[in-house]
Parts: sequence; C-alpha cells; structure tokens
Amino acid sequence: MGIVLVGEPETRRTEYFLRAARELHKSVRFVDWQQAGGMEFHEDVVKLDPPSYKSSDLYEMNDHLASFHRQMKQLEMTGGIYLNPPSEILRLLDKRHCKEILMEKEVPVTEMLEEKVENAEQLMETMKRHRSFSVFIKPVYSSGAAGVTAFRLAPGQGRMMAYTSCVLQRGELVNTKKLRRLENTQEICRLLEAVLSLGAVVERWHPKASFGGKSYDLRVVWQFGRCEFVVARRSSGPVTNLHLNNSPLAFSDLGLSEKVICEINSVCEKAMSCFPELRMAGIDVLLERGSLKPKIIEMNGQGDLMYQDIFHENRIYRRQVEWMAQRAAGRDR
Repeated sequence: MGIVLVGEPETRRTEYFLRAARELHKSVRFVDWQQAGGMEFHEDVVKLDPPSYKSSDLYEMNDHLASFHRQMKQLEMTGGIYLNPPSEILRLLDKRHCKEILMEKEVPVTEMLEEKVENAEQLMETMKRHRSFSVFIKPVYSSGAAGVTAFRLAPGQGRMMAYTSCVLQRGELVNTKKLRRLENTQEICRLLEAVLSLGAVVERWHPKASFGGKSYDLRVVWQFGRCEFVVARRSSGPVTNLHLNNSPLAFSDLGLSEKVICEINSVCEKAMSCFPELRMAGIDVLLERGSLKPKIIEMNGQGDLMYQDIFHENRIYRRQVEWMAQRAAGRDR
C-alpha cells in the first residue's frame, strides 16, 4: 500500500501536496491525469485532484466535464482507498443534486428555485411567480464562478442588470477573470440564453454580511471531522470568488462572536454528514446580512486549494498526507 496523487504536474496543488509529503518524510507516487485511465490502484490510498482545462469557452468546458465524468466512473472500479471517492466528488459537482440532498436533511442552504429553467423567458416567469427578482444563475457543473451570473429584474419597469465574468464572443461563451456589470436588455437576454443552455440552477440572491464596506462569504475547508481552514472572500460586487481580483481576509479579522462561529461549524458538520464517505470538502458559506445566520451556498469535493494556507503553514495538505500515510500503514482513524 502506498500514497498516490492523481493530478497535473507543475500546479500549485501538486507542488504543495508533494512538499508537505517531503517535509513529513512520506513517499508519494504522482500520476498525471493523462496516464490515469486504465490504472489499477489496488490497496493504494489515492487523492484525486481536479484536471485543469486551458479552454475558456464554457461550451467546450461542458464537453471536458462529460469526459471527466467518464474518467471518474472508470477510476471508481480501479480499487484503491480514496481520500474522496470519485462518486462522492461527482455528487457534489452536480450543484442541483448536492443542494437537494442538503435540503432533504434540513441543512440551511441558499434557496434554490425548484424549477429547471431552460431559457430567458422561462426565467422571467419563474422569478415573477416566486416574487424573487434578484437571483444567481449557475451552470450545474461549473466551478470557479465559470458562467455564474447575478441577475436583477425590475418587473414593473422592465429594467435589468446582471453581473458576470463571462462574455459572448463570436458564438463562444467565454469565461474571463473580470466581473462585468451589464445593463443593456438585449445583451443580458442573449447572455442568459447562453448560460441557461448549459443546464443551470437558479437561486435566490440572499443579502450577504459585510465588512469594511464590502460584502463577503466564507470558504471553509472541512476535513477529517473538523474545520481545518477558513478564509473570508470580500467583494464590492455580488460574486466573491478570489480569482476575480476580490479580497481575501483572515477569518479571525471578522471578529465574529463565539456563537456565530459555533453555528458555522455546526452547519458545516451537518452538511458533511450528508456525504459520509467524504473526508474533505470546500464549503462556501453565506452569513445573512444582519442575523449572521449561516447558509451553505455549495460544496466542492476537490475544493481544498487555499493560497492563504499553502504559502504559510500548508496545514490542509499536511493533514491529508498524515491521514493517507496512516491508512497506507493499515491504521484507520
């Protein structure tokens, strides 16, 4: 039995996981995603990092995701003990299915409108029926804010406003690293049609807590039954992903009360209990403006890359290596 990392060479994930292993004097076999198909892991202890795609076209990325699904299902049959099993990673990747599971277990979540919305006209009707005139539209299988659109409708006036990091260019829906604000109705409707064609979930736009004049949410890395790391993601706009030039803030700097911190931990623990085979997840948590009540936005079975951690203690990956080494040695915990 040994430790195996399936990922891509020359990425931060691979570099800092292997660095943690070296510092702990543990041997790790690295397997490139390009060579992972058809491998047998037998009783190895395996971590699956996500592949990266050079394409920024969301239509093309959808095709890559279909291929990723097939690879993960093949890996499920190759033996091995997984940090996170492929089937569980895929369950979290499906935003709709993941949230439905959380709702069944009465975990507090940001509200998802139940209907499957397929075009802009249907979206407007759904928003009016629910009297929810501010929503987030998210491709079901996207990550890193790809295709995410915050949309507001003023029904009596016919005005619209949208925030998104994607743009339509020559028939391609291109993901960028810049958040744009749109107010032109025709441009917004074309964009909505494109995003909804990918298969999307629609969620109510909940007001977020603010700090220092910016709204924020939290990225929590929960692993091995406890909160390992938290960072606040602050933004002047509605989308807080850090790669969009938003501002990270140390969790302790928020000055939250012990009561609120306990509620955050409790909600994350309850969310993780819905997926008992997961050892780790990145959990996005919204604190409601005013009450600071936590709600789960979404979960990611491969959401453990935190620059604020790897450039300092590298605690997340060190703990993973320690756990995997113990499993490889036959000592479960």
